Amino acid sequence: MRILVDVMGGDLPPRELVKGGVAAGHKLNIDILFSGEQGVISSALSALHEHEGNRFSILPSSQIIAMTEPPVQAVRVKKDSSLVNGLVALKEHAVDAYVSPGNTGAVVAGAVFIVGRIAGIPRPGIAVIIPTVSDREIVVIDVGANVDCSPEHLLHFALMGATYVRDVLRIAKPTIGLLNIGTERAKGNKVVHRVYELLADGPLPFVGNVEGHHLLTERPVDVVVCDGFIGNVFLKTLEGGISAMSTMIKNGVTKSLRGKFGGLMLRPVFSSIRKKLAYNRSGGAPLLGVNGSIVIAHGRSDAVAIESAIDVAYRAVECKLNETMAKGMSGWDENGR
Repeated sequence: MRILVDVMGGDLPPRELVKGGVAAGHKLNIDILFSGEQGVISSALSALHEHEGNRFSILPSSQIIAMTEPPVQAVRVKKDSSLVNGLVALKEHAVDAYVSPGNTGAVVAGAVFIVGRIAGIPRPGIAVIIPTVSDREIVVIDVGANVDCSPEHLLHFALMGATYVRDVLRIAKPTIGLLNIGTERAKGNKVVHRVYELLADGPLPFVGNVEGHHLLTERPVDVVVCDGFIGNVFLKTLEGGISAMSTMIKNGVTKSLRGKFGGLMLRPVFSSIRKKLAYNRSGGAPLLGVNGSIVIAHGRSDAVAIESAIDVAYRAVECKLNETMAKGMSGWDENGR
């Protein structure tokens, strides 16, 4: 297996991302192709006492798509960027999967323009895997690929999310919930009402509406469906809430001698919670619905997060997700299997 990593578009230096790619290559026993400026990547490999060869290779590029650039325009203009070159390599089957912590909009736009969508899927969706208090993960789709969606788009997100959970996370009969402002069927806007009808009449095990505050505590379903605007707001609010809670606990612990002593006693607990909730734990979010295995990593991804994102891509390739995704769109029977 060969997985490509775009190392130029993230917030951290390329050498940090190369470090994560090297670690994943050795851990998973796979080949890693680094897309980016050749000199920078070669220097990073040398610093890690690695060399360009069969296990680690370089796809040279002369341009970088920044986080702040307009996605569609950047993809069209910067033909020799690490992001675009990587997607071309995926389309040409030079690699089995693609990982990037770069401009999310540009990755999505490039994936649609260059790699193309799976037949029958109108729009791709970004699926994020979130930890819960039950130690069982929950998948939310879409969290940012599409801000304006029709009810039919959300129906396809449900089908894609359910297929991913079934085939990658190995939950045989995944349940579906629709993110809403209340659990009652009458709640929500016209789009949500129509989505509810489509899911209720479809083959998937649809539970009904779910609220955001229930997801991490009660884990009412395996897959949560929403449009990309709501999903992105939910995800970033969740990240901010976790960060704020961590800061408040830290500040509270350091205010007094008693707090410091209690904090010392609870350090293993705090450490365990921090690791469980850290964004780099799951590493990356698969872009579902495109004709290739693409994982979008967090912009702040460090070496650990990139290694984890590569693992997400590895599992998708290993279970032949793209093939099952194409079949899964029409392959759910009346019992939700």
